Amino acid sequence: MGHYVLSPLAGADLDGIYDYTYEQWGAEQFDIYRKAIAHALEEISSNPYIPGSRSRDDLFSGCRIFRVKHHYLVYRVQNERVEIGRILHKRMNFDIQVTAKFFG
Repeated sequence: MGHYVLSPLAGADLDGIYDYTYEQWGAEQFDIYRKAIAHALEEISSNPYIPGSRSRDDLFSGCRIFRVKHHYLVYRVQNERVEIGRILHKRMNFDIQVTAKFFG
C-alpha cells in the first residue's frame, strides 16, 4: 500500500494536536509527538492491519483504530489506500466523534 490521505476533520485534528502540544509542552515535546504521529501514519499506510491496530466495526463498517501515545488514528482501507478519518484523544467519545461520513 504505502499511501494515506487525511480527511478535512483529521487535518483539523492534527493541527489542533500540534498547536496544543506546542503551547502546553514546548518545542521539544511538539517534535517528539509530531514524529510519533508521522511514524504511525507511515506504519499503517504500509500495513493497515499492523499488530496493535484493531477493528471498530461498531463505529462503522471497515473502521480501524491505531493508538499513538494519547491519541488514536481512526481509519479505513478504501481503494488501495488508507483513509484517516479522525485523530482523537483517548478520552474522547468515539461514538459521537466518528462517522463514515467524514470520508465524503
